[in-house]
Amino acid sequence: MSNIFLPFRKPRVTPNSTNEYSAMPRRLNNGLALMPRWMLLAALAAICLLAVVGCRPNLGASTKGWGAVAVANGVVYATTRDGQVLALDDFGDGTVSTRWRSSVGGEDGFLGAYNPPAVGQHLYVAGIDGILYALDLNASGGAVGTVWRNPNVEPEDIVPLVGSPGLDEAGGIVAVGSEDGGLYAFIASTGESLRWSPFRTDEREIWSTPLLRNGVAYFGSQNGKVYAVSLATGEVVWEYATGGAVVAKPLIHQDMLIIGSFDRQLYALGLESGDLRWQFGADNWWWATPVSSGRMILAPSMDGKVYALNSSGGLLWAYDMGAPVVADPVLLQRGLAVATVDGKLAVLRATETDHGQAQEIASLTLGSGEIKAPLIISRSQATSDTGQPDSVYVGSDDGTVRRVEVVSGINILWCYDTEENTRCN
Repeated sequence: MSNIFLPFRKPRVTPNSTNEYSAMPRRLNNGLALMPRWMLLAALAAICLLAVVGCRPNLGASTKGWGAVAVANGVVYATTRDGQVLALDDFGDGTVSTRWRSSVGGEDGFLGAYNPPAVGQHLYVAGIDGILYALDLNASGGAVGTVWRNPNVEPEDIVPLVGSPGLDEAGGIVAVGSEDGGLYAFIASTGESLRWSPFRTDEREIWSTPLLRNGVAYFGSQNGKVYAVSLATGEVVWEYATGGAVVAKPLIHQDMLIIGSFDRQLYALGLESGDLRWQFGADNWWWATPVSSGRMILAPSMDGKVYALNSSGGLLWAYDMGAPVVADPVLLQRGLAVATVDGKLAVLRATETDHGQAQEIASLTLGSGEIKAPLIISRSQATSDTGQPDSVYVGSDDGTVRRVEVVSGINILWCYDTEENTRCN
């Protein structure tokens, strides 16, 4: 039985409370939606056994975030574990410096984030404190303020936001799922709620990052369903029931929506109708979002393998990374960058092959932190000859951010400690 990678909930406390953050997940049986009782008991037994033998059973249990980053126009935005947001200027030559550092939220900050901010007109940060923040990126003098926050109340009774905000820049909408089972949507510039918001599931948590495309929000829920919801009306366009919790962000590949479930199946659903086109089974849950090369789908699983599938769901090849993959991979100039939760970053040759074998181009281990937040490339970062990026930004839950360059080999261009506000090894 593999380790369970779950964010843990901040307890409801009063200002004078001395309660520590819970060491057990909120409503674990709900987080493992549709899991049979015997499997749940087996999972808990496995955790206890791992604790006895000295392994690390509580991966993902931090209440201070996963070291998530976002990158746009040469600026790296990091959510720090001490409840701040940090902007770094990346000059592309190994030089990096702090542009600004902003405190948001209450007395304790916003506690960090599990997944990356979204960058558009503003910087949209989904906090563990349950609040979606929009930060002003055009402020002068290094003074970065909060343009709006929703809900605009004190955070004691708010449940966490786990997924990233989904952004529709053309439509001017930002949306985020909550542990209270609602999908909340706002006008991106002002924070005004759309008239139908929130869209309610059946009180099951939404950890999935919504994908907003052509006026529709696509996302999964821990009730096991995948939803397509109209951003204009809040009505369900279609829904599809899987056999387990769905926490991944969807991928659009050709005319299909690709998304994995905790029932160990990767689903390809018709984008407009939600009909099942095909499904592919792995040996463990699907958490990370797959990547499309245009011709094939590259999908990592928590069984530690990366699967390359054709557009019909046929297996082209599989590669065993040796440890579970939770972080979303990215396509670089030289191949697919994939990180395991124990800190290994590898680049795989992302091509079709007739031999059922994948080739690892290069790999290295990045420090001692765990990698659970998505890997990131800059929207403006590209090489002059291929138009494909050659670097990946990796955040880890020890508070470090690295830019890793992949050209002839694999090389750490720079490392920055967001808590110490200084360069690191």
